[in-house]
Amino acid sequence: MILACTGGGILVPLFINSIPVPLSTDAYPLAIFVSFLLHNYFPIIRQVMKISPLFYGLIVFLYETQRASVVFKLTKAAGYAIAPSTFSIAIFGPIFCGCIAGCGGAFLPLSKGLDPIKNGMAPSMLVALVGATFIHFFLNTSLSDGITDAATKAHFLVAVGFVVSGLINTFEIDIMNPFKKKEEVKVKKE
Repeated sequence: MILACTGGGILVPLFINSIPVPLSTDAYPLAIFVSFLLHNYFPIIRQVMKISPLFYGLIVFLYETQRASVVFKLTKAAGYAIAPSTFSIAIFGPIFCGCIAGCGGAFLPLSKGLDPIKNGMAPSMLVALVGATFIHFFLNTSLSDGITDAATKAHFLVAVGFVVSGLINTFEIDIMNPFKKKEEVKVKKE
């Protein structure tokens, strides 16, 4: 479970010769353990989440802001750790690391291979890729010249993008017609 929850925080630090997040930050394994205990011994929380869009939205908000934070920190760290080769900045390494930071848990344990992207990238993977690309290019090119606290503003924009995407995916909002009511799905009884 720790591998699935912190997959990007394990893989990316290994790529850039650093200490994996679950080993360097004691709060992560503790939070994962508490989360497991809550889900295991208080399953009513999942039921409340399904019937309360407000509570579900809050959980999505918290999850996506945390994921955006991980993508931001590890993309920035990879940008510093990976030396440029062909261009004035390392291009692909930090972006790949940032993307893996946002969705690396889908690939762990590594025995899964590339099965998680067999049918295309999931929306959360695409959002992590776009977010890491934005962070890296914004902070390491002239796009951020003259902007006060550019890193903080980039972090905020990426978090907003992650939250909006998470809410759209969670509540299955049709972005072309957001106020259209979802048709009720009838489940066949077997």
